[in-house]
Amino acid sequence: MTARDGGPARRTSGDRVRPGPVEAAAITDRREQILQTAQKLFADKGFRGTNLSDVANRLGFRQQAVYHYFRSKEEILYELIDRAGQAIATSAQLTMDTDMPPTDKLAEIVRNHVRQLLNNIDIFRIQFSELFKLHGDRADGLRRDMFDYVRDVADVIEAGQRAGAFVNVPPTTEALLILGMCNGTTDWYGSSQSNLSVEEIADYAARMALSGLTGGDRRDAKVVRQR
Repeated sequence: MTARDGGPARRTSGDRVRPGPVEAAAITDRREQILQTAQKLFADKGFRGTNLSDVANRLGFRQQAVYHYFRSKEEILYELIDRAGQAIATSAQLTMDTDMPPTDKLAEIVRNHVRQLLNNIDIFRIQFSELFKLHGDRADGLRRDMFDYVRDVADVIEAGQRAGAFVNVPPTTEALLILGMCNGTTDWYGSSQSNLSVEEIADYAARMALSGLTGGDRRDAKVVRQR
């Protein structure tokens, strides 16, 4: 930027300098280091038992350096939860947008849900423990996103009912039951109670979800709508 006389312009305090590619990459890398370290500490010590000084010490940073990127540990938690939730929703949307039959679609959504949970189990354990204890607009937004996903799964169930493939049950309630079953895998996966692989657990969950929706009395083909 130059002045009108062709000389260098004086930068004002209101001017913002965008970081160059190298600096932007360094910022992204530093934020990622903080997020991953915080996630591990939240899993090991609990969210409420961890503070930003713990994160800074683990990384060998000054505490002020962490505050430069995140104002609070809640902000870190929100970002971790949002990232995990978006990973589930985005990957599931690929299946929801297909023309496959509702039975196949629901089975793949359930498999995907379990895969996402168990391949990033630490953050989902933290989410299930903490999300409904948090307050404020951002926490409310994360909960809305979660319920939007539940409604999307309910829509698949309802489509299956219209096609005559699924029994007459309240779709949203059934979606909550199926996802609750899947979420419960985070309580015991990796323990001595089961040595199954992620893919095996995902497949069993899909089979259980479908068995509950394709069995029972199907004489009444009317779709129950409960939102």
